[in-house]
Amino acid sequence: MRKSWLIATCGALLVVSTPRTADAADRVTGLEVKSEVRTGYKPASFPAASSSRLPFVVSPREAWESGANSWSASRRAAFATDPSVRATGIGLSAQSNVQRADRDPAQWLPATSQRCGYVAKWIAVKVAWGLSADQAEVARLRRILAACPTASTTTTSSSSTTLATNVGAGAAPTTTVASVSEWLDQLARVRISPEYTVGYDRDLFPHWKDIDADGCDTRKEVLIRDSRTPAVIGASCAVVSGSWYSPYDGASWTNPADVDIDHVVALNEAWQSGAYAWTTQQRTNFANDLTDTRTLLAVTDSVNQSKSDKDPADWLPPLASYRCTYLASWVAVKVRWSLTMDEAEHAAVKSALGGCGTNDVVASPPLPSETSPAPGSTLATYVSPGAFCSPFGATGVSEKGVSYTCKPSDTESRNRWRR
Repeated sequence: MRKSWLIATCGALLVVSTPRTADAADRVTGLEVKSEVRTGYKPASFPAASSSRLPFVVSPREAWESGANSWSASRRAAFATDPSVRATGIGLSAQSNVQRADRDPAQWLPATSQRCGYVAKWIAVKVAWGLSADQAEVARLRRILAACPTASTTTTSSSSTTLATNVGAGAAPTTTVASVSEWLDQLARVRISPEYTVGYDRDLFPHWKDIDADGCDTRKEVLIRDSRTPAVIGASCAVVSGSWYSPYDGASWTNPADVDIDHVVALNEAWQSGAYAWTTQQRTNFANDLTDTRTLLAVTDSVNQSKSDKDPADWLPPLASYRCTYLASWVAVKVRWSLTMDEAEHAAVKSALGGCGTNDVVASPPLPSETSPAPGSTLATYVSPGAFCSPFGATGVSEKGVSYTCKPSDTESRNRWRR
């Protein structure tokens, strides 16, 4: 029987057809469950595996143990040189790849904020290449999927299996098209208040930090995430080149020096809208927020500089076709972080959104909901006790059901999952 899988990963839909029997595949992941073959692997079994410095999502050894042992040499070479099996934007830096080695998700996972994207890409690669998973691996994958911000859904028929996965933070999510009225409803949640215009200093928002301790600071993480082709990464996670599209002006760039990482709601704007009352940890979380792709964007440097810290009453992207999306993202960030708007800002956003019309596509990630994390909190998920985490105040449970909180200790200032 021939079955098809539709997997949402990194903002794209990957459709895979591969021969399987109805009772051979796990119903949630679509992966065939089989014991691994742990003998016979040699690095030379995958010619050209070193053709890219980017880490593999599924390592050659893991691929061998999951079915590639029966492939021809040419098929293994094709796997080794396929750009889609390399890790970009899913929290797997060169440093964390060394920590991971050849372990599967039953034995190793990246930082909590990156897990949904990592697991979605892992499944996509395995399904695309007809690779299997052992029972422990499938069990862990199912638990992680169940904890992702948008629940995975699976429907099965005699001819197809469909898996829809939200890839979570650190990777581009599946686009949600929202009506203008829905965004106006979100705007109505924002409190109108005069701005607090004294005391701002950019250093009050520690930014471009390596929050998840994977060797890549936030600027580099966004460059890797937003590159349309796999970014070339050098030593110390230096981003050498890539392919970036700036939604503000429609320009494309290959040199990261031409790209700024924009805080959609600028740090000074956040300060004036309520962040003046936050703790340093909360401001750090905001300045380095990779848990929602609307907060930080890779854009043309000169356009970002022209925007500066202006709100929509004074600045909108020069590319008119992106303005509705920009306004939706602005509202989403303000709602998510419980920030206010001044009267002129609120009026400008309301007027501009009202002019978007029913045929305009407002294609931001999913609308913020009542359970969207406010500063210092996030949705519960599975965590690894003692691991570095973000943001401060996030909660989760271990696989043994023990509750943990993301926080520093009396002897360490960095956030870890602690009881």
